[in-house]
Amino acid sequence: MKRWWILAALMMVALLAIAPGPGQAQTVTYAAGADPDSLDPANAESNPSEAVNRMIFENLVKFDPKLNLVPGLAEKWEQAKDGMSWTFFLRKGVKFHDGTPFNAEAAKYFFDRMIGPEKPSRAGLYAPLVDSTTVVDEYTVKVNMKAPFAFLLNNIAHSASGIVSPTAHKAMGKDIARKPVGTGPFKFVEWVHGDHVTLVPNDSYWGGKPKLEKIIVKTVKEESARVMMLQSGDAQLAVRLPSEDIPRLAKDANIQLDATETLRVLYIGFNCAKKPFNDERVRQAFNLGMDRESIVKNIYQGRALAASNIVAPLTTGYFPLPAYPYDPDKSKKLLAEAGYPNGLKAKFISPQGRYPKDFEMSQALQQQWKKAGIDVTLDTMEWAAYLAATRKPADQTDVEVFLLGWAPSSAEARWCLYPLYHSAEWVPKGNNRLFYSNKQFDDYVEKLTKATEKADRDNNLKLAQELLYKELPQIPILVTKETIGYSKKLKGVINSPLELTYFDQNTTLEK
Repeated sequence: MKRWWILAALMMVALLAIAPGPGQAQTVTYAAGADPDSLDPANAESNPSEAVNRMIFENLVKFDPKLNLVPGLAEKWEQAKDGMSWTFFLRKGVKFHDGTPFNAEAAKYFFDRMIGPEKPSRAGLYAPLVDSTTVVDEYTVKVNMKAPFAFLLNNIAHSASGIVSPTAHKAMGKDIARKPVGTGPFKFVEWVHGDHVTLVPNDSYWGGKPKLEKIIVKTVKEESARVMMLQSGDAQLAVRLPSEDIPRLAKDANIQLDATETLRVLYIGFNCAKKPFNDERVRQAFNLGMDRESIVKNIYQGRALAASNIVAPLTTGYFPLPAYPYDPDKSKKLLAEAGYPNGLKAKFISPQGRYPKDFEMSQALQQQWKKAGIDVTLDTMEWAAYLAATRKPADQTDVEVFLLGWAPSSAEARWCLYPLYHSAEWVPKGNNRLFYSNKQFDDYVEKLTKATEKADRDNNLKLAQELLYKELPQIPILVTKETIGYSKKLKGVINSPLELTYFDQNTTLEK
């Protein structure tokens, strides 16, 4: 009998030792909408990948939750007066998850990989800009530029700039995409494709031991299933919640909702190389025939912002522009001036399911434009086919009017202005699907890119945005909000305007 009591006491001690006590960390299940495409930051091209990578990897410079640039693996930096080099002073005592040291050689390896023969998919952030890198000493690295570039720090804070262990990359090559090794607060355990990614704390993290004991990022493609997991407690966090479920979730005493304004602007694009869309009056007629406030109120239930600029307000380099009026009568007058007194017919294509309420919004626009004398036929196609259709060269495309969205992952305005509107970026080479060309606009963008003084940069940013506002090669509709839901016991969730939701070393889960 005595032996039985001793055994029972020992078992109780063991159970108490492994059971989480008050305030102790526990496993968090994160219901994501899609599987990652790569866990190698330099080759990751989707938000689900970037969200996971933000927990595994770190950058020399990073964005805080408000998109301010703050120190990361670099404690400070200096730009040469002529803008032709940047020097980064690195954090000491940092190790990769494989135990190898982070130092200037590791930072140089990152830049060399991005500008070298491997050509990762995100190499464009650096290859056109960076000439070489030099190790100054063990914790100082110098980046030599091909030309001054005003937004290098934003590129360095981009998710693609997470620094991978050179030792691991040399050993694994492309396999690093499935077995990532960084310096971040969480370490990779496994990736079961199509099902989940598991992370555990990096106990030797330089920023302090993380408080969560395990993270399971679960791939849950169905919106309704993510909602059910959140409500049942099977998931402590769910992203991309459907707007129709949000009023009900808001009444759940156990759930916290967060609708963060993003950098994504949804817009109507025109084929500016084709009549009648090469006429500014026709484009303005479409613009004045659009009731943005009605769309925001009735389709998005207020969970979006009416837009008058292709650059979202939280983007570095944004300049506010006056709101567009809704004036269908003036639309008709402009059409008559342009030679269409009896109205205009056009083909309009829209994605369905790529952006929140995209098709529903397109249907509303179709009805609004009709009141303005514009009769559009509305068609949809599968997303990959849609992108391909809008990437055909000007002499091969039959696209006239289309709906798309854009969010600059570098959180700065140039990455809207240059790829979407510069005449050197016409598709299929770049992302100028509008076939817009204006030498004055190109000049503004080139000047702001190379500016070494903030006042000069900002002046050209303002002029470029004002020119687009006047000429309307596209019509901005709204700025999206990314609505997530999580358990009220989960504290310290980061819901970034970059449309990335992730945890750091300070995130906790109360018992």
